[in-house]
Amino acid sequence: MSRTGAPECMKAMNERKLHYSILSLVLICLLAEVTIAQTAHQAILERVRRHYQTAQEFEKAGRWAEAEMEWRRALELAPEDARGWTNLGVVLNRREKVEEAIAAWRQALTLDAGLDGAHFNLGIALVKSGSFGPAIPSLRHILSRDPTNDVARRALAVALIGIERFQEASREIAQLLVRSPREPALLEMAAQNFMRQQRFSEAATVLERRFELPAAENKWLVLYGDALDGAGRTEEAAKAYRQALDKEPRSTIIRYGLGYLYWKLYRYDEAERELKQVMAEDPTDARVAFTLGDLYLTQSKAKQALPYLEQAVRRYPYEFDTRFAFGRALLLTGEGERGITELRAAVQINDQIADGHFQLGRALMQAGQSEEGKAHLARAQELHEKKRTLEAERHKKRVP
Repeated sequence: MSRTGAPECMKAMNERKLHYSILSLVLICLLAEVTIAQTAHQAILERVRRHYQTAQEFEKAGRWAEAEMEWRRALELAPEDARGWTNLGVVLNRREKVEEAIAAWRQALTLDAGLDGAHFNLGIALVKSGSFGPAIPSLRHILSRDPTNDVARRALAVALIGIERFQEASREIAQLLVRSPREPALLEMAAQNFMRQQRFSEAATVLERRFELPAAENKWLVLYGDALDGAGRTEEAAKAYRQALDKEPRSTIIRYGLGYLYWKLYRYDEAERELKQVMAEDPTDARVAFTLGDLYLTQSKAKQALPYLEQAVRRYPYEFDTRFAFGRALLLTGEGERGITELRAAVQINDQIADGHFQLGRALMQAGQSEEGKAHLARAQELHEKKRTLEAERHKKRVP
């Protein structure tokens, strides 16, 4: 080996040692930074844990304002903590800060879309605040995880009713009734939902089950009467209304309903008695005035009908029934011109009712206005034939 190469070798060795020393220092610094970061993170976690613990202690003591403050402090340190947002929402809800609570639960779900607690609380709160549609996804999420969660299912039924998806609501109520077949509130909900779908017989059946249980309010007896009437069982409906009125004799609403049912049953004297008693309680009730006037008109007592029907027209000038009935009463009492005016107004309000055109056509013919009269009579015939055709089609579909 050359003597002249020894210094160069030593120089290279020294350079490598220096390089390794620098690397070692860098690694030491990095490890120190990691250790410092871990220590800082552990310190933050410990502070968050203490805020959690303090908040929960405040919650147990019912000190909701202090609990809210602690949850907010925890979230300042850990804003990505979905469970912290869920807990804050619970406290805000207890403080009746519902909108803020809903916002907190939505933030929790933004961070963790599968968080059951946030879904449950959000769904219930939205239903209670009347935001039915937005509540449904969260409630369905809960039921997909726990089909036995009756609180979520009940809230879902309410939400579906709220957006008029009544058939879907019926399915949810039915599942609830399988587990709680004698729960009064569920039976009442089912009856109301059947009524909204005009499933009157089913509503009546459910209410009969409700009456087997104690403490049924009078309003359910009234609803039972409505269901029976809708199902074509008007005689039984009148009995139900009579029972309801006996329990609440000062109710003009129930008495009016009973009078109307008597009118439908051609029990005119009883209908007149009930309706006149309602009018005595409130002479300004135009709805009752119309029914009483129409009752007299049905019995060919046009002179007695006139003041009641005129009162109804003043209150409801844009309804076909009021203008039509008043026009007929005027014609029958010899006021032909005014009667024709009222019938014309009725037909303008709704030109799809055959009897409106028929009565107007007859009145015009009698008044010597034959061309216009014939046109209305022809229109009445056309509408009548159309109605018969539609009814025939419906009957065909029912016949196997």
